[in-house]
Amino acid sequence: MKINWNFTVNILILVIAVLLIIIQHDCVKPFLKNLRRPDYKSSRQTDNNKSEQTNKEQIAESPVVVNSPVVKPAAEFQDIKFPDNFLFGTAYSDFQIAGINKNSDWYEHANNTFPPPINRYSGITNQDLIKQFKEDFSLGEKIGVQIHRISMEWSRFEPKEGQFDMEAVKTYREIFSSMRSNNIEPMICLNHFPLPNWFVERGCWENIKAPYYYSRYAEFLAKNLGAPLKIKWWLTFNEPQVILAQSYAKGQWPPYKRINGFYDEAGTERIIKAASLILDAHRLSYRTIHRILDGEKSENKIMVGWASAPNVFYPQDPDSPLDKAAVNFHTALLTMFLDSAVGNADRDFIGLNYYGRSKIKFHVSLWPNMLRWLSREKPFAFQWEQSEQRKQGDRPKEFYPQALYDLIMKFKDSGAPIMITENGLDDAEDKFREEFIVIHLKAVHDAIRDGANIIGYQYWSLSDTWEPADGRFASFGLTEKVDGSHKIRQLRPSAVTYGQIIKTHKISKELLEKHKELLLTQEN
Repeated sequence: MKINWNFTVNILILVIAVLLIIIQHDCVKPFLKNLRRPDYKSSRQTDNNKSEQTNKEQIAESPVVVNSPVVKPAAEFQDIKFPDNFLFGTAYSDFQIAGINKNSDWYEHANNTFPPPINRYSGITNQDLIKQFKEDFSLGEKIGVQIHRISMEWSRFEPKEGQFDMEAVKTYREIFSSMRSNNIEPMICLNHFPLPNWFVERGCWENIKAPYYYSRYAEFLAKNLGAPLKIKWWLTFNEPQVILAQSYAKGQWPPYKRINGFYDEAGTERIIKAASLILDAHRLSYRTIHRILDGEKSENKIMVGWASAPNVFYPQDPDSPLDKAAVNFHTALLTMFLDSAVGNADRDFIGLNYYGRSKIKFHVSLWPNMLRWLSREKPFAFQWEQSEQRKQGDRPKEFYPQALYDLIMKFKDSGAPIMITENGLDDAEDKFREEFIVIHLKAVHDAIRDGANIIGYQYWSLSDTWEPADGRFASFGLTEKVDGSHKIRQLRPSAVTYGQIIKTHKISKELLEKHKELLLTQEN
């Protein structure tokens, strides 16, 4: 029987779009937002239930105190060894390090959305990749970084439609050559959210020619950077789920398209089309990169994937059938479907970005359990609790490495190798970064032990970054500026520890013992 693959893919896209409409964006979450509005009153609410409303507001606003891990007797720790061919690396993106190009849709967005000090910096950044890359990679070599990903800025290479900038190519040839001279293998990601203004003006991801434009850009980079420099590692997109959610469901990022409720047919059709064309852009770019580079004489097979952002969900109440049903629903749709739609025909490895887990509470107003803060028009709500909302001692957020293990194991039988393409911590004092790296690498090693084909881990980030979610300068970097200087950087202490792990390809028993608290069994 001949299978209609186009029809199958379209069905998957439809499901993906529906999940983004219902969950990621404000069709369901407004129910919870209403909890945070002191002046909100349901049409049926009376003075007798104000205390119930107050309690719900406190639930939504107050940080959750995480119980201490349940410590169980364990055998003495031993060194754990990673495979010899396992790649340890780092990552960052052009527009978060080098500044947002003025021909990008994000340049105006950042200036109009975020307050100073954003506007004080030329190019909207407090780092300068273009001038400081040699120092970056020299520090990277000191700790033994083996692979480093840079997410490119499309508008830097194609500021106007069909007009490519060879000066940008020259600059990046120098950047990638500098990596190689420091024994660091380059990885190119084609996109990290910003798009050229001309592409947006032509309809962005609603234009049926969008995949063609994108694959033409991929072809340009493959010919002018990939072929001459023999670059093996490629990502077509960074976090496509976030692109769809932020730009086509919530409308918070360019091009500011949103879905206005369950009955917004135009918004629904729009996000379905955008999802479909992004998937097509990935497939065409994947095939283009291989067509150009597979003919190059190289000892290594070209590897092309994308960096996915699947969430990891747990029930707020492990004994609640409703919470468990909500987790199953969210996991199937938000964690697995988009990557399943890509499949392995047009992907050589699976890239996974992980920063923390989400816990879900399913609120439903049904007799006899009537919740007066819900209504007949809005009878249910999913309450998300992110790791940043969970207080865990003095840590800046909850650390839960078990979720990284669980995420990896969901993709274990996919048939493709896995690389952790982002995992990092914003920690200006560098107080908890060592622990964060050690316990998450231990989770990766546990997954390898249990049969997962994991080929690498990339810490985010090599240097501090400007963060697009809230427009602030964050301290994710393994390096830091010296005494406030914008020109001189040094390794943070946690980077030295990461370097020891890289150079020995093992986590010592002393490090495991030092950070054993969160390596032992945790309560959910």
